[in-house]
Amino acid sequence: MGTAAPALVAAALVAVVAAAGPARAEARCTGVTPDGRRFAACFDLGNRLSLTAGTDGFGGAIAVRHLIRFEDDPDLAWKMEHTLADATHAGFADRFTGVLYRGRYIRHARDGHIVLPLFGDTRKVFLPFDIGALTEVGAVRWRPDATATIGVVKTAALIDLARSRDFHSLLAAGPVARWEVSLARHPIALVEHAVAPFTAGLIAWKLESASGLTWGELRVEAGTAWHSRTRWRPELSAEVTVERIVLAINDHPIALVAGARYDSEPQETIARIGLRIAIVQHPDQRVNINSLSH
Repeated sequence: MGTAAPALVAAALVAVVAAAGPARAEARCTGVTPDGRRFAACFDLGNRLSLTAGTDGFGGAIAVRHLIRFEDDPDLAWKMEHTLADATHAGFADRFTGVLYRGRYIRHARDGHIVLPLFGDTRKVFLPFDIGALTEVGAVRWRPDATATIGVVKTAALIDLARSRDFHSLLAAGPVARWEVSLARHPIALVEHAVAPFTAGLIAWKLESASGLTWGELRVEAGTAWHSRTRWRPELSAEVTVERIVLAINDHPIALVAGARYDSEPQETIARIGLRIAIVQHPDQRVNINSLSH
């Protein structure tokens, strides 16, 4: 199935670009029915508690994102994205994937500067990109072959070439370091350690429409890792996800989600399609909440 991964990723990426292309278009965020009732037409995809049911199983996640601004420097902002308890379980296939915490933090300056204290003198350095980082703790994957992989920690230093002030676009790359362990499940026993001391690289491309109705992301990681049993060997993983809101009930969106993942370590490709329901949805700030009728 590994040979099908590039075609799946390419096809899904085309769908992302086509669906999220109008991200810079101005969104009309409060709709009006023929009888004068108002409803939300924009959605904040980064702040919600959602449940997902699909071909890869059932799961849920908590997403939180926010901007940190500074009064003494209005041109500077930190874009913070957090994902908590993101998990999917397919009991029929004895397969589970999840992560306890994943965070992405991007520092955006309008003129692309950073301030460096050098030899007692403060200097401003201008960069053609934003800088940031990624952190992931407690990733778990188990497969039907009675093995489990626990990602103890992963971190990456990122540069973002998109330089967007909001969350609508991202084109980030950087070196990745990670430590994970492999376990036998029956009985539980440590099988192997895997360590990549910044010997791998990450590319992430994300687009989100101005209304929040559509978003998509492509992530590719490639490099080498040291394994306690087999020593150094190359690794490659790629994942693409596209989400489109197709219905909203009382301003709680229901979205169609599709994606594919390729992992060279178990040599497998998994495609999925399903529905995501927002159980708790933070309203988009551009929606006139006080005038909404349910």
